[in-house]
Amino acid sequence: MLGVLPRMAGEAPPGYVAFVRRHLDRLRRDAAGVVGDDGDPDQLYPDVLEDIAVRWRWLELAGTRLGRAGVADRYLRTAFSRRAQRWQARWEPEQPTGALTVTDIRVLPPSAPPSSVGGARPARSSGALRQAAYLRPQSRTEVGPLAEAAIAWWHAYETHRRRLLITGLVAVSVVVLAGIGPLQTLVGGGAAP
Repeated sequence: MLGVLPRMAGEAPPGYVAFVRRHLDRLRRDAAGVVGDDGDPDQLYPDVLEDIAVRWRWLELAGTRLGRAGVADRYLRTAFSRRAQRWQARWEPEQPTGALTVTDIRVLPPSAPPSSVGGARPARSSGALRQAAYLRPQSRTEVGPLAEAAIAWWHAYETHRRRLLITGLVAVSVVVLAGIGPLQTLVGGGAAP
């Protein structure tokens, strides 16, 4: 039965990597425009790349075999707008309903040692405060299109496997439940006094 179901390659095909290479810079800029100054565009555009990777086989088939040029580009715009709407709906400030709980959060500049915050060193400090200066990178490393494509492809591969597993479980459940009806009829029909 597994041979009948479509398979997804474990590695990103060259066409998908080229697609990511062509669109990555613009996708990052568009994601930065959606999330604004407060957000991180890395929370948005990888999901869009994953949506493309999940459907890449069909997009490539439609583009090459069915003659629908630019179908992947159109789907990219559709997937981006859908993900951007979800992101904005999730991160919009909620209207307060009742009492709010306020948490004291201190943001340290990268160069400030933990002891310089608030004057004297506190009697108790957390490990996070002590290690903050060491864990925050001074410069952001740029990930290339190949790495972005590989990560998005792997997430799409896992999504594909999960969907196959759920489909298989539903199919087995339907077969088992369909088999219970005739079995009850046979058992119930022969036991009548």
